[in-house]
Parts: sequence; structure tokens; C-alpha cells
Amino acid sequence: MAPLTVSKFDASRSAEAVEATLLRLRKHELTKVRDATVVSRPQDAMKPKPPRARLAISTP
Repeated sequence: MAPLTVSKFDASRSAEAVEATLLRLRKHELTKVRDATVVSRPQDAMKPKPPRARLAISTP
């Protein structure tokens, strides 16, 4: 079974920066990521926004 990592950020920009970093690391074959997504919830919302399209950073 593959490990699952969940991270929480105070700002969506921080989450997006980590997402971009993961893409760069994967491109240079420095990490393996099977799947990733960013889910955000505005402060005044009761529920989070649905995740945007999944990040295509699969590895064999």
C-alpha cells in the first residue's frame, strides 16, 4: 500500500506553491508522486470547494 500524505496550509497560495514544487521535483526525477490534488475552503464557507482537476504526475 502506498503512503498517504495530507498537508494543511493557511493560504491556498502556499498549497499551490507546494504543488508546483512537486511538479518540478518529479520532472527532475527527484521524487515519485502517484496522485495529488488541492482542496480549498474559503473562510466563510461551510464546505470545501470540490477539488480541481487532479494533477497528472503519475509514475510507473
